[in-house]
Amino acid sequence: MKNYDVIIIGAGIAGIFSALRLTKDAKKILLIDIGSPLTDRLRQLGSNIASNRSSQRYFGFGGLGLSEGKYNFTNDFGGNLALKIGAEQSMVYQHQVDKLLCQFGAVQCPLYDTYDEDLAHRANKYGFKTLTTQTRHLGTSLSISILQAFANELTSKIDFIFNCSVLDIIPQNKLFKINLTNHNTIIASQVIIAVGRSGLDWFEPIAQQLKLSYGKTQLDLGFRIEMHNQQLQSLLQKSFETKLIYQTKQYSASTYCMNPRGNVIAKYQAGLVMPDGQNAREVDQSHNLNFTLFIPKWFEQRQAADAYLKQTITKINQGKNKIIMQRLANIDRRFSDKKYVIEPTLAQAEFANLATFTPMDYIIYTCDFLYALAHLLGEPIDGNTILYAMDSKTYAPVVHTDQYFMSEVKGLYIIGDCSGVTSSLSQAAASGLYVADQINKTSSFTK
Repeated sequence: MKNYDVIIIGAGIAGIFSALRLTKDAKKILLIDIGSPLTDRLRQLGSNIASNRSSQRYFGFGGLGLSEGKYNFTNDFGGNLALKIGAEQSMVYQHQVDKLLCQFGAVQCPLYDTYDEDLAHRANKYGFKTLTTQTRHLGTSLSISILQAFANELTSKIDFIFNCSVLDIIPQNKLFKINLTNHNTIIASQVIIAVGRSGLDWFEPIAQQLKLSYGKTQLDLGFRIEMHNQQLQSLLQKSFETKLIYQTKQYSASTYCMNPRGNVIAKYQAGLVMPDGQNAREVDQSHNLNFTLFIPKWFEQRQAADAYLKQTITKINQGKNKIIMQRLANIDRRFSDKKYVIEPTLAQAEFANLATFTPMDYIIYTCDFLYALAHLLGEPIDGNTILYAMDSKTYAPVVHTDQYFMSEVKGLYIIGDCSGVTSSLSQAAASGLYVADQINKTSSFTK
């Protein structure tokens, strides 16, 4: 029976950054993941990661950090790390994440800033708030290269167990007894759970066994919008992209994952097919710009949020991996102006009446947002603009933890997106560094 100072469950971004920081001291560390090592993952996933439907897309070394590798360093969105550890400290740790990324190769990808003071003042006059961030958008190829460098760095310093799951976590005499599916049992002084949103089916029974408490679950749904690249140029004078939030008494809507000159692609997630955006650096440039307009809903339980998502997207997919689209002019007659030719970049999408397949409130709120956006732009939103149904962003329910991410079980930490506190690569990674520092400060290890 092996003994470790720290066992990290989950080899996604939060777990990796936690491991990198913990290795600063001489500790016995084990990183466990139900998926495969990076090299095996890449072989199994093939060239088109976004369209791969296997579990290897979510699990294994790097987790979902394999995809677009978009690190937004901000407190404006991407989670509530600032509420947990303080706004200043949140940014300190997010900048430490960027520093580590750059040490392992991200420096070749320029950091861009979306802050535009003039735009912020102008947007405010029309009821919008601009969300600001510094962003390092690595893209898939560079993300893979950096993750491989992380793996190489950790291989000589910690132990790994891949393709294996944890059966249970048993607190025992100030230690933790952990039984694995490979029939081994290990002992740990401290345990960090970092399984991401994808690992909740495993985590929730464990949390129930340990009597951990939860809050509500957020689900973001929205149409991916494709318009001519010129349409938003007045907002993009000083930045590659802009993030806007529009708040009314009825709803809140925010732009997400804006891709000037990018393409709309299909993503496969939990048996569902949805439209997604791909950065222009990853594919041939188009004449269009795309982004998702997300509108959040809250549910008492994660299962209810998942059921609503599945019901909504299944109705669209029609059992045929179907993605539907409709031009704006055919949805709302306020958008009759047709200045631009806008060709859809997602070839597999089919034109259909969105009202037949999607919840009406999302259609109404999206058109309302775009009508307000036209006033901010000072020109009509083109009627040829395309709405694709529907994109989603899922969240974990918030697990009760203290200001150091320690759960109600002493020595058991819940970090990253499975904590419900973070919902982005940058904040998940920052939570990993932060908790590692707390463990380094407060724990006494045998050296």
